[in-house]
Amino acid sequence: MVNTTLRVEGSDLSAVRAFKNTVRQQLETRFKLDSDDLPSSIPVVACMLDPRFKHLKFIPDSKRESAYSHLDTLLLDESETLSVTDVGVETCETEQTGKDIGKKARLELDFAELFGTHFESGQNKARGSTATEEARQYFLLPQIPTLDNPLQWWARNERRFPRLARLSKTYLAIPATSTPSERIFSLAGNTITRQRASLHPAHVDELIFLHENTKSKTKKVTEEEERDSE
Repeated sequence: MVNTTLRVEGSDLSAVRAFKNTVRQQLETRFKLDSDDLPSSIPVVACMLDPRFKHLKFIPDSKRESAYSHLDTLLLDESETLSVTDVGVETCETEQTGKDIGKKARLELDFAELFGTHFESGQNKARGSTATEEARQYFLLPQIPTLDNPLQWWARNERRFPRLARLSKTYLAIPATSTPSERIFSLAGNTITRQRASLHPAHVDELIFLHENTKSKTKKVTEEEERDSE
């Protein structure tokens, strides 16, 4: 938008020109478009994890490469989390049953205990290459149409890209908002006016409840249903 829609044209009216400049400045400030931290910012990471905009064609090539490198770092951290979770699950299952853990997993634990950090560093390299390959396969796929739901796409491809799917749940989550509760406070303020200051608290709750729920559609009861209920 900064480079296209909000670009000031010579034919723009003064009001339109002022509007474009204001909106562009606000976007540049809020999203830190000129900052060196742009590749690691939450909006850019969210765009990379959104299969509709993952190729980041809207930022310069240098910052795009930096963003991909930052995503690789996040995936390495996610690999560590997955490995710790897997070991924890296997340990719990072993304590519960004593025989549920497989021979291969038992050998992995024995090697880790025997060789210590040398074995663990080798495992980290292997997990790192797997995480890098997962990102490479993800970016090789074409972008999905803009009107498609990215959360549904991740639900279908979660097993194919487990680390990226876990990150997407973090960065594509719906932000928490206090708007509904603020609306209730505003409604309560409109209900309890100077002329209605003696309302009982229970009556106030009932009035607010009725106001909020009368908007929902209720099923009309036919005469036959009334007779049946009687």
